[in-house]
Amino acid sequence: MTVFMALTMTLLMVAAAMVLDFGLVRVDRQIDRSAADSATLAGLHSLDTGHGVAHPYPAVCAAVRYLKANSPRFADVSESTGWMNGLGVSTADGCSDVVLRNKVCSPTDKATWAKWRWTGSYGGLSLDVTIESGYSFAGSNWSEDTLPASSPDTGEATQQGCDQLAVTVNQRRRPGLGSLATSSDLATRMRSVGRVKAVAGDMSPAMLLLQQTGCPVLRTGSNSGGSFVHVLGAVSSNGVSQAGTIHSDSDGVGCTGGSNSNVYIGGATDGIVSYAAPTVSNPTSPDPLKPGVITSVAAANGLALNVVRDSLSNVHGSSALRGGVSTGGINTEVAPRPLVTRKLVDERYFPGVSTAISGATGVFSTGATGPPSGWVTFPSPVDPCKPTPAQVAALSLTAASRLYVNCSGKFVGDSAGLTLNAGTVYFRGWLNPSSTLRLPNAHHVYVGNHMNNANAIDLGNNTALEANTAGNVSTSTSLCAAGQTSSRAVLFVRSGSVKQTGGLLRLCRTTTFMMGGSNTGCVPTTTGTAPTATPCPLINSGRGTGQFTQTGGDIDWTAPDTLDITSDPATTTPLPAAIAAWGNANGPEDLALWAESGTNSSDTYNMAGGGIFNVRGVFMTPNAKPFILSGGSTMNLINAQFIATSIELNGTGTNITMSVDPNSAVTLPALGIVGLVR
Repeated sequence: MTVFMALTMTLLMVAAAMVLDFGLVRVDRQIDRSAADSATLAGLHSLDTGHGVAHPYPAVCAAVRYLKANSPRFADVSESTGWMNGLGVSTADGCSDVVLRNKVCSPTDKATWAKWRWTGSYGGLSLDVTIESGYSFAGSNWSEDTLPASSPDTGEATQQGCDQLAVTVNQRRRPGLGSLATSSDLATRMRSVGRVKAVAGDMSPAMLLLQQTGCPVLRTGSNSGGSFVHVLGAVSSNGVSQAGTIHSDSDGVGCTGGSNSNVYIGGATDGIVSYAAPTVSNPTSPDPLKPGVITSVAAANGLALNVVRDSLSNVHGSSALRGGVSTGGINTEVAPRPLVTRKLVDERYFPGVSTAISGATGVFSTGATGPPSGWVTFPSPVDPCKPTPAQVAALSLTAASRLYVNCSGKFVGDSAGLTLNAGTVYFRGWLNPSSTLRLPNAHHVYVGNHMNNANAIDLGNNTALEANTAGNVSTSTSLCAAGQTSSRAVLFVRSGSVKQTGGLLRLCRTTTFMMGGSNTGCVPTTTGTAPTATPCPLINSGRGTGQFTQTGGDIDWTAPDTLDITSDPATTTPLPAAIAAWGNANGPEDLALWAESGTNSSDTYNMAGGGIFNVRGVFMTPNAKPFILSGGSTMNLINAQFIATSIELNGTGTNITMSVDPNSAVTLPALGIVGLVR
C-alpha cells in the first residue's frame, strides 16, 4: 500500500506540475495575443500619414512603440535596431530616418516594405518579436490560413500585402515541475494580422490626371507668366476644410527633365499652385496643418524632382491661402502618392451611369426610325426640322409632354428662336439651331443623330441651346443658379460630338452623357481602367464617335445639386442620401459630363472661357488627351472638378482659379481600418 501511495502521489505531482506549467503557457498566450492585437491596431492607424497610401515604416514603428509602452515583458525592446526591408536587407532606424518614413509601399517592390525584429527575455521567458508591413499570406505556414473561412481572405489583390501589417510573438518557457514529464521548452507562437482598405477620403482634387506614363500631364499655356492654374483651399458648410489639391497618375517614365519633358510644367513663377486650407474658425487664416498639395506617382517612384516638375518656383504646394511666398507662404515640393486611377469615380457613379445609359439605349432603339407610341409629334405638313413658333405653340406642350422631333437630318429651328416646353424631348437628327433653342422644362433630352453626323450638337455665333432653365436661373446673375434644389436633368448624345464655336450653351443642373455611338456609352466593365485611345470596342476602330469641343462662345453649365452635405464630417463616410443621389439615373448628384470616346483624328477635348464661363460639377472625360482649357481671361471655377488623361492651358492669359468642396466632388482615397483579419 505504501508503494502504491508513493506512486500515486508522484503521478499526482507530475500531473499538477504539468497543469501548472501548461496553465502558465495558456496565460502567456493570452498576454501575447492581446499585446499583438493591440500593437497591430496601433500600427494600422499609422499606415496612412495623410496621403491615403501605406507608409510601412511609420506603421511598424507605431506598433513597436505600443508594445514597449504597454506591456512589461516588452519594456526592454530597442526601437532603433533590428530594422530591415521586405527583402531582409538591413536598414537604418525606421522610427527616425526621414527617408524611410516617407517610403510608400509598392506592391511589386519589397524593398519598400518594412520589417523589425527583436529578441530578448522577461522573467525566464525567451521572446522573439517580428513586426512587418507589407505582409503577404503567400507561402504562409500558419494552418489557420488554409481554413475554408480564411483562405480566400488575403486582402486586395492589387496591393499584394501593402494593405496589411503583422505582429508575430514567439515565446519559450523552461518547464518547472513539468520537467518531470518533458525536458523541452514550452513554446508558443502567436500572430496578429490587420488590414486597411482604400476608402473615400476628405480631399477632392480640382484636377485628377489619369495618364499613367509619360509627360507632360498638366501644362500651362505660357512661359512668360501669363497663364496659371491656382487651386484654393475651401471650407464646406458642414465644417470640413481641405487644401487645394491636384494629382497626377503618371510615373514619369520617358521624361527627361528637359524642355517640355516634365510631369508638371508651370512655365513661370506660380504657374501651378495649390494653396492651403482656410482655418474653419477663421477662413481668412491658413490652416498650418493643411498646406496645399500637389501629388504624383512619379514622386512616389522616386524620380528626380526636375522630372516631376519644371521648377519648384513654378510648381508647388503653398502654406499660404493664396499668393505663394509673397504672402509668407512656404513652397512645398510635389508629394508622393501611388496610383489613384478612376476607381473611386467609377465606384461612386457606375450604378447611376449604367442605369442611365441602359435606359437611353432603349429609348434610342425604339425611336431610331420614328416616334415611340404615345409621343407628341409635329403634324404634316409641318417641317419638323424648321418648325415656327406658331407651329410649336399649336402643340400646347407642357412639362408633362414627351415631344418627338421627327427631323432625320439637321434641326435648324426658326431664326426667331424656339421654345419647346416639353419635359422630355427626342431629336431624331442632329442640332444646328439658327437661333436660340430653349428647352426650359426638359428633364430628359435625347439627341439621336441617327444619321451619324460628326457633330450631334453644333453651335455657332448668335445661336444658343438652353435646357432645364425653368426656375434654375439666378435673377441676380442671369446664370444657372448655385445652391441646392431637387431639379435635375439628363442630356443623352447617342453619337457624335458637341461642338461650339460661338453662341451659348446653357445646361442648368444637367448631366450630359456622350455615348460615343455605343450602347454602353463606352463605359468600361471594371473600375479603375487606365486611359485608352480605344475605349469603344467595335465603334470607329475602337475610338468611338464624338468628344466635347468648345472653342468659342459662352458656357453656363451646372450639375445636379440636391445635397449640401454628402459625407459624415467625422468619418468621411458617405451618407445614405448621397449614395442614392449619386446613383440617380435621372441626373447623378454633382456629375456634369460623362464622356469616354474620341474621334478618328483626335482625343482632345476643349472648353474655352469667354464672356460667360460658369461651370460647376464633375467633368468625367477619362480619355481626353489633353483636355484643353483656354479663354484669355481669369476664370473662377467653384466646385468644378476635371478628370482627364491630361490637361493643358492654351494661350497667354488663360488664368484659372479653382476651389472644390469635398461634398461636391469625388475625393482621393484614404486608408480605412478594416481591423484584425487573423
